Amino acid sequence: MIGEEVVNLEVTDKIKLVYTQAGNRYQGRTLIIASGKIPRPLGIPGESRLLGKGVAYCATCDAPFYKDKVVAVVGGGNAALEAAGELERWATRVYLVVRSTYSADDILVDRVTRLEKVEILLNYDTVEILGAQQVTGLRVRSRDDHSERTLAIDGVFVEIGLLPNTAFAMDVLALNASGEIIIDCQTHTGVPGVFAAGDVTNVRDKQVLVAAGEGVKAALQAHDYLLAAR
Repeated sequence: MIGEEVVNLEVTDKIKLVYTQAGNRYQGRTLIIASGKIPRPLGIPGESRLLGKGVAYCATCDAPFYKDKVVAVVGGGNAALEAAGELERWATRVYLVVRSTYSADDILVDRVTRLEKVEILLNYDTVEILGAQQVTGLRVRSRDDHSERTLAIDGVFVEIGLLPNTAFAMDVLALNASGEIIIDCQTHTGVPGVFAAGDVTNVRDKQVLVAAGEGVKAALQAHDYLLAAR
Protein backbone atom coordinates (compact mmCIF):
# COMPACT_ATOMS: atom_id res chain seq x y z
CA MET A 1 0.00 0.00 0.00
CA ILE A 2 2.93 2.33 -0.70
CA GLY A 3 1.69 5.73 -1.84
CA GLU A 4 -1.86 5.29 -0.52
CA GLU A 5 -3.34 7.69 2.01
CA VAL A 6 -4.93 6.06 5.04
CA VAL A 7 -8.31 7.60 5.84
CA ASN A 8 -9.80 5.35 8.52
CA LEU A 9 -9.10 2.59 11.03
CA GLU A 10 -11.29 -0.08 12.54
CA VAL A 11 -10.03 -2.17 15.44
CA THR A 12 -11.56 -5.29 16.94
CA ASP A 13 -10.06 -7.67 19.46
CA LYS A 14 -8.28 -9.70 16.79
CA ILE A 15 -8.41 -7.78 13.50
CA LYS A 16 -7.15 -4.32 12.58
CA LEU A 17 -8.63 -2.83 9.40
CA VAL A 18 -6.98 -0.01 7.45
CA TYR A 19 -8.94 1.89 4.79
CA THR A 20 -7.27 4.04 2.15
CA GLN A 21 -8.43 6.93 0.01
CA ALA A 22 -8.10 4.69 -3.06
CA GLY A 23 -10.91 2.54 -1.66
CA ASN A 24 -8.73 -0.37 -0.63
CA ARG A 25 -8.97 -2.24 2.66
CA TYR A 26 -6.12 -4.02 4.41
CA GLN A 27 -6.30 -6.16 7.52
CA GLY A 28 -3.92 -7.73 9.98
CA ARG A 29 -3.61 -8.89 13.57
CA THR A 30 -1.24 -6.08 14.50
CA LEU A 31 -0.74 -2.53 13.30
CA ILE A 32 2.25 -0.17 13.56
CA ILE A 33 1.54 3.48 12.85
CA ALA A 34 4.55 5.52 11.71
CA SER A 35 2.82 8.16 9.60
CA GLY A 36 5.01 11.06 10.71
CA LYS A 37 4.15 14.72 10.36
CA ILE A 38 3.51 17.18 7.55
CA PRO A 39 4.39 20.89 7.39
CA ARG A 40 1.76 23.20 8.81
CA PRO A 41 0.46 25.36 5.93
CA LEU A 42 -0.14 29.09 6.10
CA GLY A 43 -3.61 28.67 4.63
CA ILE A 44 -3.42 31.81 2.50
CA PRO A 45 -4.30 32.41 -1.18
CA GLY A 46 -1.66 31.21 -3.61
CA GLU A 47 -0.01 28.71 -1.28
CA SER A 48 -1.44 25.45 -2.57
CA ARG A 49 -1.60 26.66 -6.18
CA LEU A 50 2.11 27.55 -6.22
CA LEU A 51 3.34 24.55 -4.25
CA GLY A 52 6.51 23.36 -5.97
CA LYS A 53 6.56 26.55 -8.03
CA GLY A 54 8.29 28.68 -5.46
CA VAL A 55 6.39 27.58 -2.35
CA ALA A 56 8.53 25.18 -0.31
CA TYR A 57 8.69 23.66 3.16
CA CYS A 58 12.31 22.46 3.35
CA ALA A 59 15.20 24.89 3.07
CA THR A 60 17.74 22.10 3.48
CA CYS A 61 16.25 20.37 0.43
CA ASP A 62 15.62 23.35 -1.85
CA ALA A 63 18.01 26.16 -0.88
CA PRO A 64 20.46 25.53 -3.76
CA PHE A 65 17.67 26.15 -6.29
CA TYR A 66 17.53 29.77 -5.09
CA LYS A 67 21.13 30.72 -5.77
CA ASP A 68 21.32 34.47 -6.52
CA LYS A 69 17.58 34.89 -5.98
CA VAL A 70 15.39 36.62 -3.41
CA VAL A 71 13.36 34.52 -0.96
CA ALA A 72 11.17 34.86 2.11
CA VAL A 73 10.96 32.63 5.16
CA VAL A 74 7.78 32.69 7.25
CA GLY A 75 8.07 31.74 10.90
CA GLY A 76 9.72 32.72 14.15
CA GLY A 77 10.86 29.43 15.67
CA ASN A 78 14.12 27.50 15.46
CA ALA A 79 13.22 25.90 12.12
CA ALA A 80 12.48 29.28 10.52
CA LEU A 81 15.68 30.90 11.73
CA GLU A 82 17.74 27.89 10.69
CA ALA A 83 16.11 28.08 7.25
CA ALA A 84 16.95 31.79 6.98
CA GLY A 85 20.56 31.03 7.85
CA GLU A 86 20.74 28.23 5.28
CA LEU A 87 19.16 30.33 2.53
CA GLU A 88 21.41 33.30 3.27
CA ARG A 89 24.30 31.25 1.91
CA TRP A 90 22.60 31.04 -1.50
CA ALA A 91 20.15 33.89 -1.99
CA THR A 92 20.97 37.53 -2.60
CA ARG A 93 18.36 38.56 -0.02
CA VAL A 94 16.24 36.77 2.59
CA TYR A 95 13.14 38.25 4.19
CA LEU A 96 12.27 36.67 7.54
CA VAL A 97 8.57 37.29 8.24
CA VAL A 98 7.68 36.75 11.90
CA ARG A 99 4.02 36.92 12.92
CA SER A 100 4.67 38.25 16.42
CA THR A 101 7.97 37.72 18.23
CA TYR A 102 10.66 35.08 18.09
CA SER A 103 10.06 31.69 19.67
CA ALA A 104 13.55 30.48 18.76
CA ASP A 105 16.61 29.93 20.93
CA ASP A 106 18.49 33.12 21.77
CA ILE A 107 21.68 31.89 20.13
CA LEU A 108 19.86 31.43 16.82
CA VAL A 109 18.18 34.84 17.08
CA ASP A 110 21.53 36.48 17.72
CA ARG A 111 23.15 34.67 14.80
CA VAL A 112 20.43 35.46 12.23
CA THR A 113 20.00 39.09 13.24
CA ARG A 114 23.68 39.59 12.46
CA LEU A 115 23.40 38.29 8.88
CA GLU A 116 23.69 41.18 6.40
CA LYS A 117 21.48 39.62 3.71
CA VAL A 118 18.58 38.88 6.07
CA GLU A 119 15.87 41.51 6.54
CA ILE A 120 13.57 40.77 9.47
CA LEU A 121 9.91 41.83 9.54
CA LEU A 122 8.60 41.43 13.07
CA ASN A 123 4.87 41.47 13.84
CA TYR A 124 3.72 40.87 10.27
CA ASP A 125 0.95 38.63 8.95
CA THR A 126 1.32 36.92 5.58
CA VAL A 127 -1.69 37.74 3.42
CA GLU A 128 -1.15 36.27 -0.05
CA ILE A 129 1.47 34.55 -2.19
CA LEU A 130 1.57 36.15 -5.62
CA GLY A 131 2.38 34.72 -9.03
CA ALA A 132 0.74 33.16 -12.07
CA GLN A 133 2.95 30.18 -12.92
CA GLN A 134 5.72 30.90 -10.41
CA VAL A 135 6.04 32.81 -7.14
CA THR A 136 6.73 36.48 -7.80
CA GLY A 137 5.78 38.11 -4.54
CA LEU A 138 4.50 37.90 -0.99
CA ARG A 139 1.93 40.31 0.40
CA VAL A 140 2.35 41.01 4.11
CA ARG A 141 0.48 43.20 6.61
CA SER A 142 1.84 44.93 9.70
CA ARG A 143 0.00 43.98 12.86
CA ASP A 144 1.01 47.34 14.36
CA ASP A 145 -0.46 49.82 11.88
CA HIS A 146 -2.17 47.45 9.36
CA SER A 147 -0.11 48.82 6.48
CA GLU A 148 0.61 46.38 3.66
CA ARG A 149 3.78 45.65 1.79
CA THR A 150 4.50 43.46 -1.23
CA LEU A 151 7.86 41.71 -1.21
CA ALA A 152 9.26 40.92 -4.66
CA ILE A 153 10.58 37.37 -4.22
CA ASP A 154 11.31 34.20 -6.18
CA GLY A 155 10.37 31.75 -3.44
CA VAL A 156 8.78 31.46 -0.03
CA PHE A 157 9.69 28.89 2.62
CA VAL A 158 6.97 28.10 5.16
CA GLU A 159 8.42 27.15 8.56
CA ILE A 160 5.58 27.45 11.08
CA GLY A 161 5.64 23.95 12.54
CA LEU A 162 4.40 20.46 11.75
CA LEU A 163 1.09 18.62 12.00
CA PRO A 164 0.95 14.91 12.90
CA ASN A 165 -0.73 12.60 10.40
CA THR A 166 -3.36 11.28 12.79
CA ALA A 167 -6.71 12.34 11.33
CA PHE A 168 -7.48 8.70 10.48
CA ALA A 169 -6.89 7.61 14.09
CA MET A 170 -8.77 10.30 16.02
CA ASP A 171 -11.75 8.10 16.88
CA VAL A 172 -9.67 5.03 17.70
CA LEU A 173 -6.56 6.09 19.61
CA ALA A 174 -5.80 8.54 22.42
CA LEU A 175 -4.15 11.74 21.16
CA ASN A 176 -2.58 14.60 23.07
CA ALA A 177 -3.42 18.30 22.65
CA SER A 178 -1.03 18.50 19.68
CA GLY A 179 -2.76 15.62 17.89
CA GLU A 180 0.10 13.17 18.52
CA ILE A 181 -0.57 9.52 19.38
CA ILE A 182 0.05 8.88 23.07
CA ILE A 183 2.32 5.87 23.63
CA ASP A 184 4.20 4.35 26.55
CA CYS A 185 7.92 3.58 26.61
CA GLN A 186 7.30 0.35 24.69
CA THR A 187 5.29 2.03 21.85
CA HIS A 188 1.92 0.70 23.06
CA THR A 189 -1.00 2.96 22.15
CA GLY A 190 -3.41 1.58 24.73
CA VAL A 191 -5.24 -0.46 22.09
CA PRO A 192 -4.05 -4.09 22.09
CA GLY A 193 -2.10 -4.93 18.96
CA VAL A 194 -1.73 -1.32 17.82
CA PHE A 195 1.67 0.34 18.17
CA ALA A 196 3.07 3.68 17.02
CA ALA A 197 6.53 5.12 16.44
CA GLY A 198 8.31 8.24 15.29
CA ASP A 199 7.25 11.86 14.98
CA VAL A 200 3.55 10.95 14.93
CA THR A 201 3.80 10.06 18.63
CA ASN A 202 4.23 12.09 21.79
CA VAL A 203 7.89 11.03 22.13
CA ARG A 204 9.69 14.26 23.01
CA ASP A 205 12.77 14.15 20.77
CA LYS A 206 11.87 14.40 17.09
CA GLN A 207 15.04 13.02 15.55
CA VAL A 208 15.62 10.48 12.78
CA LEU A 209 17.67 8.16 14.99
CA VAL A 210 15.08 8.31 17.76
CA ALA A 211 12.28 7.53 15.30
CA ALA A 212 14.24 4.61 13.86
CA GLY A 213 14.83 3.19 17.32
CA GLU A 214 11.17 3.56 18.22
CA GLY A 215 10.28 1.74 15.00
CA VAL A 216 12.47 -1.19 15.99
CA LYS A 217 10.83 -1.27 19.42
CA ALA A 218 7.37 -1.26 17.81
CA ALA A 219 8.30 -4.15 15.52
CA LEU A 220 9.58 -6.20 18.47
CA GLN A 221 6.45 -5.46 20.46
CA ALA A 222 4.23 -6.47 17.53
CA HIS A 223 6.21 -9.72 17.24
CA ASP A 224 5.72 -10.46 20.93
CA TYR A 225 2.02 -9.68 20.63
CA LEU A 226 1.59 -12.16 17.78
CA LEU A 227 3.43 -14.89 19.68
CA ALA A 228 1.28 -14.33 22.76
CA ALA A 229 -1.92 -14.37 20.71
CA ARG A 230 -1.35 -17.83 19.25
